[in-house]
Amino acid sequence: MFRRNWKGGSKQASDVGLHGERPWVYFMIDSFFLMTLFFVLTFRMKTGDDVVLPQKFVQPGCPGPRERVVVPVAIAVNRDSSFSTPTYRINGGEKMDVQTLNTRLVELSAGRDSSMFSVRIAYDGKVIFDDVMPILNTCVHLKITQCGLQPTREKI
Repeated sequence: MFRRNWKGGSKQASDVGLHGERPWVYFMIDSFFLMTLFFVLTFRMKTGDDVVLPQKFVQPGCPGPRERVVVPVAIAVNRDSSFSTPTYRINGGEKMDVQTLNTRLVELSAGRDSSMFSVRIAYDGKVIFDDVMPILNTCVHLKITQCGLQPTREKI
């Protein structure tokens, strides 16, 4: 075995690294195993239970999909005092009670798709949750999924 020459700069057999003269071979083998491991872990056989999404491409000669127009419905809930009955307004219209409000919502959604409506319920600080709950129940009954609460910071 050769020893390193401390005085001179000649290469000897002990100067060769642990991997010989081809260290890139080990890098390539590691890369190959990593890629193989990736493909083995991500490969999946198709079973009969897999859901296949329907093809939503436009057929030749057919018109394209139409944009859906969402009708915004803003309902404002207000109380004059904590002991008074709540009043409701649809899109800033006239004041009404809860039965009239439910009737109006049913009339608005009659014969239309429920996904066309977006109901936003605005309320002030004196309104309790029991005043808002009938609106939410009506939206659930009419299958309106876009229904939410929106606290107001200004006077209704």
